[in-house]
Amino acid sequence: MDNVIKAALAPRATRLVVHRSIAPRRKTIDDHPFVAGADCHGRLLLYASQGPEPEPPVLDGFYRGPLGEHHGFPKAYFICDTLKHKSTRLPDHGFPILHPGNAGLVAITKTIFHVADLHPIVGSDKAALLIYFSVPEIWATHVVDYPPRDRPWGGNGVVVHKTIVWWLDLSYGLLSCDISARRQNLRFVPLPPDCELPPGTPDLDKRRCVGFRGDDLRYMGIHEREYDGKPVVSMWTLVDQDARTWRLDCQPLVKDIWNDEGYKATKLPREIPTVAFIHPELPGNVAYFFMRSRLFGVNLYTRKVLEWQFFAMLNPPMRYHSSRFVRAWACPNSGSDDQKKGVPLASTSDSSKVSPV
Repeated sequence: MDNVIKAALAPRATRLVVHRSIAPRRKTIDDHPFVAGADCHGRLLLYASQGPEPEPPVLDGFYRGPLGEHHGFPKAYFICDTLKHKSTRLPDHGFPILHPGNAGLVAITKTIFHVADLHPIVGSDKAALLIYFSVPEIWATHVVDYPPRDRPWGGNGVVVHKTIVWWLDLSYGLLSCDISARRQNLRFVPLPPDCELPPGTPDLDKRRCVGFRGDDLRYMGIHEREYDGKPVVSMWTLVDQDARTWRLDCQPLVKDIWNDEGYKATKLPREIPTVAFIHPELPGNVAYFFMRSRLFGVNLYTRKVLEWQFFAMLNPPMRYHSSRFVRAWACPNSGSDDQKKGVPLASTSDSSKVSPV
């Protein structure tokens, strides 16, 4: 046994714990185990730096500043089968893993999966699309057109729907590819109107996220309203990928959420929250946010707080919490229907000694 799922009822955090041999290095904000993807069959795609364990042994803490010690160590992807508690390292694909936010996990069947890893080629209008096939355990490399051309890609994560992979740049737009197609091709969709920001804008994953609700791809962002500067939450749905058109579903004032009796009952301050995720199943416009040590869900259309919970995600520390570090995931081995409704998964993973049972 080299991984364990510490499950919790939604919307509490379900955590992945892996053997220290999988993630031996100190955890810092610039180098930590990262759950890049999850599927409906209990598989998680985990990224981790390799290399020797620190000497002498150190506590399994989280160092708040970048140590800069990981850059010479190899990076690796693992598939963590949370039903069998077995983690398997994927073979190296020959490209340096510069950003785990460019990799996604695609479920084909209960036993077959693919991994898609995008590598834009610097100074070119091309990208290398690397696809791993679990059968026959090989990587295939495709050179594809890169629509953003010379603009660097933000690497803010990946969402997957069926066999279509969507790469996210929360400052610019989305790239998609159906990896089941005979010919691989990247398609670009810009963010909704007036959402583009300069490359490298910091902390976008605290204010923005992308996710699916059912078959609908949705974008959510917190921003200041143009004509009066008041903070609002905008929820958009992509209605036509070919035409690159979005529909604005709702745009409540953050003040209206603060004024809800459910929000007042939380005793939280009237501060701008941090974006967590879009609920993948509940009808309407339901989104979740972080505020200090809590996670709370809001129906953005009615401006009402639906529920809140204390959120136990120790690594990274609370000030780093954002949409980057959680995945809305229905645990396939959950016992009740309520547990299967979008369990948020803390994507930074604890590493510890796990004894066989």
